[in-house]
Amino acid sequence: MTDLDRLSHLRDHLYVPVVCDVLDALGYRNQAMHQRLRPLLPDRHNCGFAGRARTFQWMETQYVFEEDPYGVEIDGLDALVPGDVSVHSTDAAGTNAPWGELLSTAAIARGSVGAVVDSQIRDCNRIIDMNFPVYYTGICPLDSMGRGRAMAFDVPILCGGVHVRPNDIVFADFDGIVVIPKEVEDEAVEKALEKAEKESVSRKELQEGKLLREVYGRHGIL
Repeated sequence: MTDLDRLSHLRDHLYVPVVCDVLDALGYRNQAMHQRLRPLLPDRHNCGFAGRARTFQWMETQYVFEEDPYGVEIDGLDALVPGDVSVHSTDAAGTNAPWGELLSTAAIARGSVGAVVDSQIRDCNRIIDMNFPVYYTGICPLDSMGRGRAMAFDVPILCGGVHVRPNDIVFADFDGIVVIPKEVEDEAVEKALEKAEKESVSRKELQEGKLLREVYGRHGIL
C-alpha cells in the first residue's frame, strides 16, 4: 500500500474522534486542534482530508519586503506534492488573510489535499467552488503583504494549540482536526481501525435495544 493509499484508507474508514480517543490512550492527549478551526466547505460529509503536514511559520509585519514580498510563502506552495496539507501557524494578531483563491489553485495543481490556516482566509466563494478543503478561524479581505510574512517552511510550528511537525498526519473531518505524530503513526492507525470496528458492533447492539451498560461491559467502548 502506498502512502497515498494509506491516507485515503484512513480518511474513508476512520473519523477524528476515534483517532483522538486512541491517541489519548497512548498518552498523546493534546493532538486535537482548537475548535475555532472550522471547515469552509459546506458539505459536512466531505469537508475534510487526511494528509502529510507541510508547515508554514508566520510572523506579523508592518512593512513590505520589496525584493520578494511573499518569499517563503511561494516557495512552500511550489514544494507541495500529492497528499500534502499546508498547515499555517497560529495568528494571534489576526490582521490579514494569508490564504485565498490563488494559493488554493496552486495547492490543487500540486496535488495537495487541503489546508489548515489558524488565521483568516479570503476569496471564500471561489475556494468553495473549487471544492478545496480549508479549515480556518475567520474571514478577512486583506492581503498578507505588509501585514504578515511566512518566515520558515517545513519547521515545527504551533497551529490550533497543537505542535505540528513536517510529515505528521493531519486528519480533519466535520468534528475537527487531529494531528498524528509520526512516531506513533502505525500504532495509532491500527488501534483506531480496531476501535472503529468495535464501535460498529456496539452501535448495532444498541440499535437492537441492548442496554448501554451491558454493551459497554462487553466491549469497553463508549
